[in-house]
Amino acid sequence: MLSMDTLNKIKDLISEESYNEARTQLIEYIKDGRENDVEVLKLLGLTEVNLELYSDAKNTFEKVIKISPKDATSLFYLANCLDNLDNVTEAEKYYSKVLQIREGYIDAYKSLCIIYLKTNREYNAIELAKKAKEFAPKDYTFDYLIGTANITLKQYNKGIEHLETALAMNPSHFQIYNNLGTAYLLVGQREKAIECYKKAIKIKPDDSISYYNIGSIYQIQNKHNQACDYFEKAYNLSNQENYLISLALSELKSSQIEKAAKHYKSLALLHPEKDSFQYNLASCYELMKNYEQAIIIMTRLMARNPKSVTMAQKLANLYIETRQFRQAKDIYDSLLLKASPTSETLYQYAILSTQLYDTGTAEKIFKKVIKMDPENATAHKDLGVIYLNQRLFDYADEEFKIALELAPDNFDIVFEYANYLYAISKYKEADEYYTKAISMNNDVVAKSLSAINKIELNQLNEAQELIESALEEQPEHEYIQFLAGRIYYSLKEYEKAKIYFIKSLEQNPDIETKNLLALTYYELGECEKALNIFNSLLQKSPKNISLMLSIAKCQEKMGKIDDALATLDDLTNIFPECEEAHEIIRRIS
Repeated sequence: MLSMDTLNKIKDLISEESYNEARTQLIEYIKDGRENDVEVLKLLGLTEVNLELYSDAKNTFEKVIKISPKDATSLFYLANCLDNLDNVTEAEKYYSKVLQIREGYIDAYKSLCIIYLKTNREYNAIELAKKAKEFAPKDYTFDYLIGTANITLKQYNKGIEHLETALAMNPSHFQIYNNLGTAYLLVGQREKAIECYKKAIKIKPDDSISYYNIGSIYQIQNKHNQACDYFEKAYNLSNQENYLISLALSELKSSQIEKAAKHYKSLALLHPEKDSFQYNLASCYELMKNYEQAIIIMTRLMARNPKSVTMAQKLANLYIETRQFRQAKDIYDSLLLKASPTSETLYQYAILSTQLYDTGTAEKIFKKVIKMDPENATAHKDLGVIYLNQRLFDYADEEFKIALELAPDNFDIVFEYANYLYAISKYKEADEYYTKAISMNNDVVAKSLSAINKIELNQLNEAQELIESALEEQPEHEYIQFLAGRIYYSLKEYEKAKIYFIKSLEQNPDIETKNLLALTYYELGECEKALNIFNSLLQKSPKNISLMLSIAKCQEKMGKIDDALATLDDLTNIFPECEEAHEIIRRIS
């Protein structure tokens, strides 16, 4: 038979938190004729609660209640066991009984308020917590619960008021700071929210949620570098997937592309069914100029989502980046133009048509864009360029002027209008617009074309300064080299012109550059080189009288008079009215 001394030893075990041993001895103690000993049963129930054996504890406290139905403490622990066993309805019933028996039982108020919050009865929770404050006015818990309930009810200012009161009573409570931070965030006071979350971190530096919350605010503010710092800390503390998703997004938006690609690759492997991760991975590859990988991913996504306009547009843009214009056009034709396209989509299609030299389609689509969006200054400008190339100068002038009126400070529009003025020989006006364009954007092509225009104004020194400035910035730019050759040719600096025409030809062996190089060789007296180029060009354009005239001049200069006369004879058969050819014939005959 167990003695009172044994019971005292059991109590010592409980105070030492040796609950398993205490429970074993209590069960034996109860078996020894003490099945109805309320105090011993309560002791056993509390031991089982501490061991989180809630089902056993429930059975034990039910025995106590049968013997002593108005034992408030046992009713409370029975309710607590039911609560932990997710039997919320029964738990609520017994917490309510506790308060009927003992109106000032503070822990019962707390537990019942939490049940009301869990079951979306915020007003009940507020009413009960306010009643509890009459018994415990200095207990922060009830203001904390009232504040939390008000936030759920979107009564944010009331919530903030009560949470601030709770903090005044317990300024080291981690969760109050977190809830208060959320409340401030919801009323748009982001800096105060960050301050609260940072205080929560000081109290509990190993809890990831506060770091994540701060990162989320910075992400909302587009402060993605700061957001990355906090998301990374949150993810290092707790490898939650939503932390990694947020981190990858801010890395992408803050141009930390390689890190973003690594994380999106991991997310795509974990969730191959989620297209968004693969789409963002393709975006990373696009920004890293790894277009091949981006196209592989987007082609796969398009196969799974054949009606997705967004994905189709992304793939089309990738094809444009890799100069696969035909594939891009196929996508526009097959999907984008059948899906009630926006003016932006049509505009991109028009640009694509321009790149494919399909100016007829481009013109038609630009007109549609302008009809949908009459204030699209760029579309007016691009349509003006098409008209200029078609030598429809009046139409071009109209579109350029509309574009300028809509966007007078747009560099591209000002620059293209300057090109238009140059094309119609209004060199002085062109000079004004080239100067304005360069003041807006110190663009090397603008400076180079301005230099060409300066030649027409006989401002030779200024032309030379402009082209030398452009060459200093981009000495290997093929078009700049070509323009430099033209300018030095106009300045009669033929040796310099020759150097730049040769450099330009190495990158782009086009007909105009070859012709100018041949003319330069002629001026330098290198007639054989000039003649070889002119003859090769004539083979591709056998009735080009300008080439035939240049060939005849070379032959004359080389002393090949018979060859020159034969060439001039062929020329006059094609164009009998060519006065220059007749003049050479008279001179050398």
